[in-house]
Amino acid sequence: MANEQQREALDASHVPSLLQRPERARLIVLEGIDLSGRTTQVQLLRDWLSAQHYYVTTTAWRTSPLIADVLAKARTNSPLHPLTYSLLYCADHLDRTERVIRPTLAHGGIVLADRYTYTAFARDEARGLDREWVRNLYHFSVVPDVVFYLHISPDEAVRRRVALQREKLQNGQPQKHGAKEQKKRRREEAASLVALTAEGMKGFHNFEMKMYEKYQTMQKEFDFVVVEGSQSVDRVQALLRRAVMRLLLEP
Repeated sequence: MANEQQREALDASHVPSLLQRPERARLIVLEGIDLSGRTTQVQLLRDWLSAQHYYVTTTAWRTSPLIADVLAKARTNSPLHPLTYSLLYCADHLDRTERVIRPTLAHGGIVLADRYTYTAFARDEARGLDREWVRNLYHFSVVPDVVFYLHISPDEAVRRRVALQREKLQNGQPQKHGAKEQKKRRREEAASLVALTAEGMKGFHNFEMKMYEKYQTMQKEFDFVVVEGSQSVDRVQALLRRAVMRLLLEP
C-alpha cells in the first residue's frame, strides 16, 4: 500500500494531459470505525474513476513513506503514550498532505482519502487527549469537499473482526515445518482466536464504542454523508458512485 501511494505521490505535472479532471479539484473522504469497509470502497471508487480516465489519487491513514515504518514498529512493540501516537499520526498526515493531497488538488485532480483527520479526532479523544488540542494540531489540513461516513455498529465491527480472524486461520498458507511444529502453530493460533473472541474482543468492543460515539457527534458537526455500511459491498459502492458523480459534475 505504501509503495503504491509513493508512486501516486509523484509530481502531478507528470500526469498525462489526456486524463480528464472534474469541474473542480475534489477531496473525497471515507470515514468510519474499524472494519466499516472504507478501504474496499476507496479501491473500488478509484478503479471506477480510473476506468473513466479521471485523474485520481488515493491516500490512506498511516502510509507516509517517512512515518509508516515508525508507526508499524510502535504498534508491534510496547504501547506508546497516547500523546506520542497522536504526534506520529499527525506527522503522517502532514507528510501525505504535502506530498499527495495538495499537489493533486493543485493540478485539478481527485483525491480519495481512506480516513482523514476525523479518525484522529475520534481516536485521540477516545484515548483521553484534549479535544481542542487535537483539533488544533491538524490546523494545516485541507477541508474535504465531502465526507462519507460508513456507519456500522460496534457489535458489527466485532462480528467482522472475528469472521476475519477465522478466515485467516482457515486459509493459512502451509508452513515449511514438521508435523509436530505445524500442530503447535495451529494450537497457538486457536488459542489466539479464543482470546480474541473473549477478553480481547471486550477491549476491542469498548474502544470501538468510544469511537462510535465520537463519530456520531461529528456526523452532525461536520455534515457527514451517512451511508449504511452493513449493506452489501455492491450496494454501498452504487450509492457512493452516484453521490461522487453528482459532486464531480457540480461547477
